[in-house]
Order: sequence, then C-alpha cells, then structure tokens
Amino acid sequence: LTRDKECSLIRKWQTLIEAHTDVKTTDGYLVRLFVIAFTKKRPDQVKTNCYAQSAQIRKIRKKMVDIMTNEAGKVLLRELVKKLIPEVIGKEIEKQTQGIYPLTN
Repeated sequence: LTRDKECSLIRKWQTLIEAHTDVKTTDGYLVRLFVIAFTKKRPDQVKTNCYAQSAQIRKIRKKMVDIMTNEAGKVLLRELVKKLIPEVIGKEIEKQTQGIYPLTN
C-alpha cells in the first residue's frame, strides 16, 4: 500500500492490527504476506471508541498468520495471486476473528 492510501484508512478511535509472515508456496516460491486490519464497532455499541485489548490483538494476529500460512502454503504462486485479487484471505480472516473482536478491511 502507498502511504496516502494507508493514511486514508487509519482513523481515530479504533485499533490498528498488522501482521506479516513468510510463506513458501507449493512451487517453491517464498512470499512475504502483509495484512492490515482495523477494529470496528459492534452493531449495538454506544461507546465512541472500539479499542481491542492487547490479549485480543495477540490472538487476532496469531489467527491472521495461521490463516495466511494455511491459505498460501497449499497453492501455487499463480493461484495465490488469484486468491489475493478478490480478497479471499481477507474475508476469511474477518470471518474467523469475528468471535474475538469485529474487524474491517
């Protein structure tokens, strides 16, 4: 991401969670994947901020890395790129971490 795009995503009153990992694809390529996520308010939330606790952040980051290694480690590089374009991995991360804390992006 470019700096201006990253700055446009970052807002006040929410937690920024970043994760990265090196994954080896089945055809032997070593790929470094980066993920960025933000907390979002629950549907019935009244409070203005939506900060995640540090233990929740650690759990979310661990789950992000697990999902990235599972999704990217089983496919060829060409198929990995096809997964990244429609944000399949991002949607999977959102779905899996919903129980810990609701995420967006």
